[in-house]
Amino acid sequence: MTTTGAPPIKFYPFFDPIRDGRQLSWGLKIGIAIGIGGLYLLLQYTALPDKTIFFQLYCWILGVIISTSILALYITTEIFRRSLVTINELEAGQSTSQAIVTNWLSNKWYVVAGLVLATANTSVGHVLGVPPDYYLSFFSLGVIYIGMFAAGFAAGMGLLGILAIIVLYLRFAPNLQHALDPLSPDGIGGIKKLGDSLWFFGALIGVVGVLISTYMFQVKWTNMYKEYVQFVFLFWLSLPYILAISIVLIPGLAVRRQVSYYKNYKGKQLKREKAKLYSSFKKFDAMEDEALIHEKNQLKSRLDRNQEELEKLKQMRNSHLDP
Repeated sequence: MTTTGAPPIKFYPFFDPIRDGRQLSWGLKIGIAIGIGGLYLLLQYTALPDKTIFFQLYCWILGVIISTSILALYITTEIFRRSLVTINELEAGQSTSQAIVTNWLSNKWYVVAGLVLATANTSVGHVLGVPPDYYLSFFSLGVIYIGMFAAGFAAGMGLLGILAIIVLYLRFAPNLQHALDPLSPDGIGGIKKLGDSLWFFGALIGVVGVLISTYMFQVKWTNMYKEYVQFVFLFWLSLPYILAISIVLIPGLAVRRQVSYYKNYKGKQLKREKAKLYSSFKKFDAMEDEALIHEKNQLKSRLDRNQEELEKLKQMRNSHLDP
């Protein structure tokens, strides 16, 4: 694997800034996530004239969704930074990763993505039909819409990150043939960390998806008798799981294809090299000159390494999707 002394890519979006060379502590990040979700729950509880409705309508799940989405955003941002370092080393530069950070993950696009999905999420909630219990006061009705907007905003920024990761892998995958190391102990050419991060991203999205599913099934939406509303419900319900599968599957297939090409090309190259080395080694067998023993041993060492590479190449997995 080729390494480079290039400086690390600076990726500090507005929600996870760096001040005086220091990032936000994880204690503060957790506090921010819980604080925003908790503030919503407090507002909603205060807004409802009948406090029992707060639990009957599962308002608390929406607060958990908000907090979990924000915390997931912090976690994925940190893991994405580490993936950028690995990719930077593998591609011996920053061209691909720097372009993604600059063009896709600017603060402007984070805000735009947040606003788009927040608007969509609020609209979906309105189409499904907000339960009549929220109409007891303008305050309680306004707060439930604020909650849907806040959850959508956090999820929208996460969605942008998902799309950026997929694009990053699709653009980076063709460079893998120049960076893989068959002798890497991870069994996948030195890119296991990247594959593990994708599985983690998918699992994290799945957790948020389970919370969203729980909330959507528990709320008694008033327009569910309409066929098109049922379609909207099913689509919105399935969206997190589609994203969770996509972030694992799409990059995985792209990587798998390139690694397969690499193994085929590298295998042929090693076999040709092995044939030449073996032919040279056989010439030494017929010679008794002890002055050539050192050179013969070096040749044998190269043959052994060649054979080791061939065996490792056969054992190497094509991607994180392979068992």
